[in-house]
Amino acid sequence: MINNSVYNQIKKECNAIDENNYFFNLKAVWSATCKNLMEQAILVAFKTDANNYLPLKLFDIFRDPCAQNEQDLNLGKQVELITEVDMCNPLRAQCYFNLPEVQRAFHGNRTKLSYRWKGCFTANFKYNKADMDLDMLPALKKLLQQSIPITIFSGDQDGIIPAVGTLEHLKKLAEELNIKLTKEEAWSFRNQDGGSKYGFGDLLTFLTVKGGNHHVTASQPSQALDIFTNFVINWMH
Repeated sequence: MINNSVYNQIKKECNAIDENNYFFNLKAVWSATCKNLMEQAILVAFKTDANNYLPLKLFDIFRDPCAQNEQDLNLGKQVELITEVDMCNPLRAQCYFNLPEVQRAFHGNRTKLSYRWKGCFTANFKYNKADMDLDMLPALKKLLQQSIPITIFSGDQDGIIPAVGTLEHLKKLAEELNIKLTKEEAWSFRNQDGGSKYGFGDLLTFLTVKGGNHHVTASQPSQALDIFTNFVINWMH
């Protein structure tokens, strides 16, 4: 996502960063040069400038975020699909779950809140930021030690949880369990390139989904179903 020049400068100036143990609330003190480089890296990665940068781009590094608002969607205005993906789907869900008949159907909003329901990102969801840094590898390790198979997939256009970072953490997990990377190959979907597949022994599989963003099931739903069918359901049988 960034060129080697910017990357090497960051490695030189931001020597407090451990790429394998980078946390949201990292307390490292960065120099002014390091801070500037980190800000520059974000803009380079998302092919934009400080005036046009949108946090929503983190969900999809190539497709532009939804340009409509809830009122536009309620009025039935047409939304341009970007490589066959409706980037307004999260907003559509927000409209849908605010319909009185929908809330009655799933027994939601029984206390008659005075405000509309919003998704966690647009509502500034008050989660505990400390939870963002909880290490999930011990939990995955326990599952593997019980011979429970794990399949993890990630869109290759996801900027919030990049596939390369997930792969590095899974390699770390496999090393702890003395599991070798036994398979590294492309996987196909309808005779097309579906992404990359990494197998660690017989129980741990990681797949990248070509063209998928942070929400793979929304951006590449057919591929997501294919993964679930072939790597979850078929494995069970």
